[in-house]
Amino acid sequence: MTTNKEQGEENSFSNKERLLLHQLRILEWQSDREAKSLAKETNPGDADSIGSGIPDRWELTRGIELYDWQNKCVDRWFRESHRGTIKVVTGGGKTLLALAAAERLQQTEQPDLRLVIVVPTIVLLHQWYEELIEKGNLPASAIGRLGGGYQDDLSGCRILISVLVSASNKLPEFVEAAGVGDRLMLVVDECHRAGASQMSRILECNRAYSLGLSATPERDEDVPGNEDDEGYEDSVVGKALGRIIFELSYADALKFGLIPPFTINHFGLALTAGERQKYDQLSRAISDARSELAAAAPADAASGGAFFRWVRGAAMKRGGEIGGLAAKMTADTSRRKELLYRMDARTEAVIEILKKEFEINPDAQVILFHESIAEAMRLFGRLREGGFAAIAEHSELPDSIRENGLNLFRKGIAQVLVSVKSLIEGFNVPAVDVGIVVASSSSVRQRIQSMGRVMRRHRGAEGEENSSCIYVLYAKETVDDSIYAKLDWERVTGAERNLYFHWMPGQEPVEQSGPPRTPLPGEDQIDEGQLSAGDEYPGEYEGREFTCDNNLNVREPDGAFAKDAAEVAKAVIEAKGQAGKFKITPKKHLVLVRVNRGDEWSTRFVTRLDRELELVNPDETESASEKDVDRWVAGANPGDPYPFVGADLVKEKWKFSQKRGGLITKRISQGEAFARAGDKAQDAKKGADAEALLAAIRELKNSGERIAQLERTESGHVLFRKAGSLHFIYALKKGLEFPK
Repeated sequence: MTTNKEQGEENSFSNKERLLLHQLRILEWQSDREAKSLAKETNPGDADSIGSGIPDRWELTRGIELYDWQNKCVDRWFRESHRGTIKVVTGGGKTLLALAAAERLQQTEQPDLRLVIVVPTIVLLHQWYEELIEKGNLPASAIGRLGGGYQDDLSGCRILISVLVSASNKLPEFVEAAGVGDRLMLVVDECHRAGASQMSRILECNRAYSLGLSATPERDEDVPGNEDDEGYEDSVVGKALGRIIFELSYADALKFGLIPPFTINHFGLALTAGERQKYDQLSRAISDARSELAAAAPADAASGGAFFRWVRGAAMKRGGEIGGLAAKMTADTSRRKELLYRMDARTEAVIEILKKEFEINPDAQVILFHESIAEAMRLFGRLREGGFAAIAEHSELPDSIRENGLNLFRKGIAQVLVSVKSLIEGFNVPAVDVGIVVASSSSVRQRIQSMGRVMRRHRGAEGEENSSCIYVLYAKETVDDSIYAKLDWERVTGAERNLYFHWMPGQEPVEQSGPPRTPLPGEDQIDEGQLSAGDEYPGEYEGREFTCDNNLNVREPDGAFAKDAAEVAKAVIEAKGQAGKFKITPKKHLVLVRVNRGDEWSTRFVTRLDRELELVNPDETESASEKDVDRWVAGANPGDPYPFVGADLVKEKWKFSQKRGGLITKRISQGEAFARAGDKAQDAKKGADAEALLAAIRELKNSGERIAQLERTESGHVLFRKAGSLHFIYALKKGLEFPK
């Protein structure tokens, strides 16, 4: 019997092997350096040798004739006032479209153009740079780079390519210092990555022209059961760069001949008896915890992505019974995910597929996509032991190993690349024959990005070019197949391109008639005339999101309030059993809510509106002099409708808490601060103001008003909102005193 120690010694990397590897790396470096030196001597007319002169007319797409659809796309960007987002599948030519737009802009409207291209990865930085050098007529000295060891700015170049992290730290200042904002075009590649709070600072950069690029620009949070994906046009990135002005799906790309015909084989793998038992136990625990936590969650976090964000926050605090339950649910969810990633059938299926593909084509190039670094490394070890020419690629590997491994794969020395997430974006895959999605998150974006990496020719046994081949592995009858309910894969990729199977490795796959789940119908397919308030809604939970509170206020997530929406709020509260979020569909204006019914969430129909809700326009300021305001306040009583509206009306928001007889609180970085009332205040007049304000609030609450949120105006008037309208509470004479 082989001990663990003996097994470790067998698998250890010997000193002799380490020395050989290092020697080979040195020789490789020397060989590459000599080759570059020879190329320079043979062809001295490279970009750097032609001088730093900038041509009057930029050519960024030399030797390329655009297709009709590409010209239409660029035309549309110009018609949209030089802003917008292009949604084109991976391999569809997003880079070329951006360069064509910039080229036309410089040649026809802005001869002194500055172009900034923001990319998410260093790999993409190099790819854009190489594309500009190869296809453009600008000298290398006119093309700067920021990130990945480069520190160029806008002072000495016409085009700057920057990695997203570096751009978020420096780009706004660089633009300001160079004074080029009035002639700057900002291109954000894989623009969905720029929405994170720490990255979105690039969107504040002063510019005249904006272009977003992505195969999947819409937000796609990897959250189980997320029902709250916002529309791109209303997202941070969409508002900054412009709405989606052009879309090219896989089906379109196939029709235009941009990608070859391809086949996607979806294999539903079965859990073993032991795996199924553990899976069911974890699922029951998660469901029970979710039901309890949903009952305890605040109204604005009772469902969807907001609920899971609240659970994660509660788990991190680990305080009390709720914190413990949230921590347990989070841990159980992670354990269930790990169980599905590690299931025995995944590894066995990968090995069988690889054997089959290499029998057909011994020179095949294969990419494996995984979600877990630990599991990908385990799979890499199994493949290496099995004699496959496999390498691993993930974000925790040193850059030197990653770059060397990708070069080995490009050259065909390595034939199997086991990748984890980092490869999905920013890697230019050369002629890959087969892709295997070994394990995937519930993210539609990642699945689409993975597929796009493998849209290349697939060679047959005689070397003939067949269609690309993609395998998707999922654990059947688990949460793993929920992704099929999020997107109509037949519509996106072409119905004849998807084949579905149930498969137990070692046996023949059994073909199925269709996917394990299908998306719910949209509002156009629903006959709402057959529905009554509270009925289960048979379609997709879609539309514009709003929130209502117990004061019958209805507002958008960004805070804009709806006029005359009290009846809508009442209907939502009745259907949900509490205040909270709801959606209104875009065409029929159907009001929908999500309701927790024990083990699962269901969508409920509330009502149909005659028209869209009208939002309060803060710029519609009612004209009133200071004397008019003072005169009105002198005769006002708590609860009176407040008649003055303006963009700068509300300066601060506070909360009223019933604790200790009543407290006024405001949010600070460390939590909450309480206003000092009476003799607890250092300033007696501010203490008196606090006492008078609390008395006015108690008077209103005794008359039946619900008051939790307070709004203070520039003039010191404290207000509350009811049914979308502001009502007066009290006019502060000196203000409130909060601890510093």
